[in-house]
Amino acid sequence: MPRLITLSRAARLVGVKRGALQKKIREGELRTFEGELLLSDLLHVYPQTQVEDSSMLERVEQIMEQAVHKAIRTPDDAPNSDALAARILALGRELATARREARRLAGVVNGMQRQLDTLSADDHTAGDAFSKLRDWFEQAMADASQSPDDDDVLAREAFLRVMAAQVRILPSGHEFLIEGSDSILEAGLRGGLALNYGCSNGNCGLCKARVCSGQVKKIRPHDYVLSETEKSLGYILTCANTAVTDVILEADEAFGSQDIPNQEIDIRLKKIERPNERVILLQAKTPRTSRLRFLAGQYLSLDLGNGLSQQCAIASCPCDDMNLQFHIPLTSGNPFADHLADNARPNDTITVRGPAGNFTLHEDSPRSLVFIAVNAGFAAVKSLIEHAMALDIAEQMHLYWITTSGNSHYLDNLCRSWEDAFDNFHYTAMETDDETMVEGLLPGIAGDFDSLAAHDCYVCAPDPLLDRMETWLHGSGLPHSQLRLEPVRQQTD
Repeated sequence: MPRLITLSRAARLVGVKRGALQKKIREGELRTFEGELLLSDLLHVYPQTQVEDSSMLERVEQIMEQAVHKAIRTPDDAPNSDALAARILALGRELATARREARRLAGVVNGMQRQLDTLSADDHTAGDAFSKLRDWFEQAMADASQSPDDDDVLAREAFLRVMAAQVRILPSGHEFLIEGSDSILEAGLRGGLALNYGCSNGNCGLCKARVCSGQVKKIRPHDYVLSETEKSLGYILTCANTAVTDVILEADEAFGSQDIPNQEIDIRLKKIERPNERVILLQAKTPRTSRLRFLAGQYLSLDLGNGLSQQCAIASCPCDDMNLQFHIPLTSGNPFADHLADNARPNDTITVRGPAGNFTLHEDSPRSLVFIAVNAGFAAVKSLIEHAMALDIAEQMHLYWITTSGNSHYLDNLCRSWEDAFDNFHYTAMETDDETMVEGLLPGIAGDFDSLAAHDCYVCAPDPLLDRMETWLHGSGLPHSQLRLEPVRQQTD
């Protein structure tokens, strides 16, 4: 019987990005069956796959330690986390061996049924039929014993199933993994999904979803009351439950800015930085019971009171919805920016309204991604990049950050750390003396690719530049549907 494995677990098993597997699916090297891969195909394409006991132990040591101390009241009685993980691996190998033998014997039994049907249909004496069946059986058993030994791979896959439950969302088919004691909602947001929710604290019921299959466990109380009918149909609150086994859920997701509700929240400043003379970095936090729901690349209206407000791109990822970041350009004659520069202090309250904007990631696109940011246009681009990393779907990502005179790559170290940490991320810092010369850098960017038409391109730059950049990129073969543009928001409302 063919062994199937989900795309997310396959990527973990062989140590590659989901985007790399999706490319091989498109090229016909891997076959899919209802969103899952044949393990035999995976091993054929990645023959080097093997179990690395030490690395697996390191990956789960912290999770195991937390789980052990929660399950056992007396710390002195808790087994060593390395020993416990090793036992799981050993059990996984035993299970893999049993599965392999069951598959082999099932193949022999099925083959024997076909042989019996054939022999009964032909004119054979009982002795001839028995002799032929015996010869076939001996050969079938010999062939079965020579089939590839994939016990270690199956053991590792079983290990991953113990350490991380997988959740599939219907009707989208999106998947994510839950490790440790995260709630379904927390893991889904961290995995880049725009699941529906409101308070994320068990009060509003907006994160309600129906369990289609699998087992979940309530990990925290909630005030929202599910009706008896809803309970009988399998409804739960994703903010208050985690997955015990692999789970399929029927849940609402946002597929565009039209699915995100308008919100008004008072946030509190946590940190204010001035990396250069042209930009202010704000770190802020929402109340735990009023987190901001938004899509990567969107912007908010920030209101400081006394008539001071401005539209600002959200520079953080939706996967961390409580902690928000903004990059505020310092421009002359802007009282909003001047007030932040001179008077803003940690713990100040800012009222945010929104979100708004359609500068969002085309998540279902199979193409690689190119990001072009000019000066503080890096804010919106940063949100998109972190979201793309959380989704783990892009085969390749390229960032070009262009700065003009007086500006700087104020988060250059962050970009370089991305390049060091992700094999599929590439960063190029570019400079020019004047905004009017930015367009002259585009041929150098396009020259890095065989064809821009094979990519989705996201550009955030000061408004006067956008039209010229759009014209040049379209003239270089980039289709209109594969280009998204966003102005740097630096004026008052």
